[in-house]
Amino acid sequence: MIPYMMNFFKSFPFHLKSAGVSLIRHFVMTLSASSAVMITCILLSAFLMIVGNVNGFADNIEGDIRIHVVLNDTIQEEEQIAQSKNEIEQISGVLEAEFSSKDNELKLWIEEKGEIFSIYEGEDNPLNHAFFVSVNDSERIETITNQIKELEMVDDAMYGGDSITDLISLLNTVRFGIVIFMTLLGLLAVFLISNTIKMAIYSRNNEIMIMRNVGATNLFIKIPFMIEGMIIGMIGAIIPCILTFFGYRYLFMAMNGQLFTNVFALQPIWPFTFEIMCILMIGGALVGLLGALISTTKYLHWRR
Repeated sequence: MIPYMMNFFKSFPFHLKSAGVSLIRHFVMTLSASSAVMITCILLSAFLMIVGNVNGFADNIEGDIRIHVVLNDTIQEEEQIAQSKNEIEQISGVLEAEFSSKDNELKLWIEEKGEIFSIYEGEDNPLNHAFFVSVNDSERIETITNQIKELEMVDDAMYGGDSITDLISLLNTVRFGIVIFMTLLGLLAVFLISNTIKMAIYSRNNEIMIMRNVGATNLFIKIPFMIEGMIIGMIGAIIPCILTFFGYRYLFMAMNGQLFTNVFALQPIWPFTFEIMCILMIGGALVGLLGALISTTKYLHWRR
């Protein structure tokens, strides 16, 4: 293994030089493939920014979703409240039950409905004690709410209705659709780079035949083309990286870091853009590598 690695590093300058010469020799094809990768990376960057922010929106919404559980008026003692909390938290999917006294419930009611309800403060408070229940799976919130309603000490339980579950479902659908679209874009880039490398292989047909006749292994022949594919992919990712940083920065500043409300807060510029730029560079290199590998493997197998 060690001798093999030493031979690889010794021959690496030769492979790098061969890849560079091929890129210059087939400049038009290199430019064409890089342009295709650039367009793909620009679209990929846009979709990554959408996905990142959609995930942030979904996490914020899911984090804010809690079930409001109103206890019946017979639950007054601390021991009863503790027992109620224990029974609620034993339900599968319940993360935490946070107690809210009837005085706190009235305070929240006043904040929402207006100061006119402050006349009920003190002994005239008609509200009951309650809990705010967090769940670990927002998609099960309706089921959990119905289970809580069946408990003897519970008067009512509510979470926001179908609008919340529909919004979460929509965000999950958007996530899935974007992943599918990004996969198709990646396959398109692989196809384009594969064709570019194929042209380079055909132009070096005699050179490859000579290398095989003198005993060069398939891997030794493949390496320059693999490097060439990686360089094409990385060249194509440079401009999208620049556009990603400055474009998202402008968008973030123009929208003051949020979309409508704090619930739809945008991802911070840093490290969000840095992460996307890393994905673009690594993705471009891998797509180029895969495209070159496919072309060279098919060619060398066919010429065997």
